[in-house]
Amino acid sequence: MVDQHPAAVLTKAGIVVMLVAALSACSDSPSTPTPPTPTPTPTPAPVQLAVFVDPATGLGTSDVRDVQGQVVRFDRANNALIWAADGRSFPGYPVDGDFVRSDRFFQVRFGADAGERRAYFTETVNATICDVEIVGGAPVITSTSVPVPGT
Repeated sequence: MVDQHPAAVLTKAGIVVMLVAALSACSDSPSTPTPPTPTPTPTPAPVQLAVFVDPATGLGTSDVRDVQGQVVRFDRANNALIWAADGRSFPGYPVDGDFVRSDRFFQVRFGADAGERRAYFTETVNATICDVEIVGGAPVITSTSVPVPGT
């Protein structure tokens, strides 16, 4: 048996104690990472329906019809189109007067159908009524050749 100096034994024992302490400190840390704090989703403003006024009669309405008679509405507070059939809302449709969308590509115009005044969703340039459908969870707007009735 080899004699070891007492200081060498103490040094080896100190190293072992330090290694055990270091390993036990690592085992106290969580084994799974802490997920990041989620960013809060902004709460939409309360709906403020745009009201369009018929210049011929003073009639005001928020119901705007497409070529099939389907109703859409426009939320001024959230710049959104609302599909009236089920209340779904789609951003990107600010209203400025009778114009819809920032590029003013669409316009609400009034006409008469069977003697009833109605607002219609039209293209600004050619003044024909658009067809609006929800496809794959998004509005699809298609031009038609149908003029606003009774104008």
